[in-house]
Amino acid sequence: MMRMLLCAVALAALSATAAAAAEKAQPAEAESGRTLFICDTSAMTKRAFTREFGKVEFVTAAQVRKGGSWDAPKCITPAEARKLKQVATK
Repeated sequence: MMRMLLCAVALAALSATAAAAAEKAQPAEAESGRTLFICDTSAMTKRAFTREFGKVEFVTAAQVRKGGSWDAPKCITPAEARKLKQVATK
């Protein structure tokens, strides 16, 4: 069940383009209430994400795999999203 959930999160997260600004990115929301956006680390994206969601916080693939939930949406870099997808497809 958890593996399928991670696959769904990873696939949905990877479908968004890495270059899109945070407000244009499509979130990948898991049943656990975790919303991820694939975000680049540019100042423009960070400002847009902060304006939209209050603050920007990047998570790693390892943090996503640990589980748990969070209240506010978080960002994941394209490289970390690829790692998450690789683990989910194994």
